[in-house]
Amino acid sequence: MTLDITKPIDRVQVSELPSYIREDREAIESVVVSGNSITTTVTQLSPGTTILEVGVDLSTVKIENIIISGLGASIVAFITKGTAGQIKTFIFQDADITLQDGVKSDGKLYLNQIVPLSTFSGTSGDIISFINIGGDGVAVHGYWKELYRALAVK
Repeated sequence: MTLDITKPIDRVQVSELPSYIREDREAIESVVVSGNSITTTVTQLSPGTTILEVGVDLSTVKIENIIISGLGASIVAFITKGTAGQIKTFIFQDADITLQDGVKSDGKLYLNQIVPLSTFSGTSGDIISFINIGGDGVAVHGYWKELYRALAVK
């Protein structure tokens, strides 16, 4: 084995990559980059809002970042009309929005926290992300499983 002092380098031409990496990369880009697979929505909830509807309050695209704030206190418990695999990431702008943990049905939010059926009160800078499981986008809402959360600690 001989050493090549020009390797590794931080940039490589795509054509130099092995074929399996090029094929995987093409498949990933077709899902993520094509059409309108990702979008950002800015929304301000009215006081007392409990339900968000995909196609009305939220986008129908696969991956959505939602910059969310409230005009007053709201406890969101449902996201209806979701389609399996959709990902919604909420970026909180204030402390007016609370998320209600629920059971795995009817568009309910299924939070990753110890106390079942409790709430998560977002503050400015908090981020929480959900994926829809089992929804058909029409009558079957599935449920929204929390993928992760990042709290604004600074």
